Amino acid sequence: MNFTFDWNEWYFILTTAAIIALYLPIRKYFPSVIVIIIWVFNIGFVSTIDYFLLATPFKQYIYGDNPTYEASGALFHLFMYPCASILFLYGYDKFQLYGKKTVVYILGWTGFSLLFEWITVKNHALTYTGWKLYYSIPFYPITAVLLILLFRFTKKKLLVLPLQNDN
Repeated sequence: MNFTFDWNEWYFILTTAAIIALYLPIRKYFPSVIVIIIWVFNIGFVSTIDYFLLATPFKQYIYGDNPTYEASGALFHLFMYPCASILFLYGYDKFQLYGKKTVVYILGWTGFSLLFEWITVKNHALTYTGWKLYYSIPFYPITAVLLILLFRFTKKKLLVLPLQNDN
């Protein structure tokens, strides 16, 4: 494996540490089962899309500065995306951003996500080989809606589960 430790690895480490620091204070807001479901969904969903777009014949972008998979890129898959999704759902649920507020909230997160993606490209942690930033525009709101639907479904199913009897 061709690997060098340079700025893009530091970028992955620093941004992942920052999102984990934002996640830690709110981690107990949701029941563990919701956190686990969101975490697994993110790893599966994002990894599937990324690997699809990274692989032949598409080869739309690469993580880091190496066309092979770098361990530092795994930080995004394992921690960045799930923590960001939980932060997104925290704001949605905590501040009851339902109805028209949901649309504004999703648009705000889409704008932030595009800005973050652009910064990630500028820091050479993500290198486009065919992708354009504006291609990402539909992916962020679609993902946000899927997260909200999964969250609401899971929350609804948890509320109807019978409580365990302590006797």
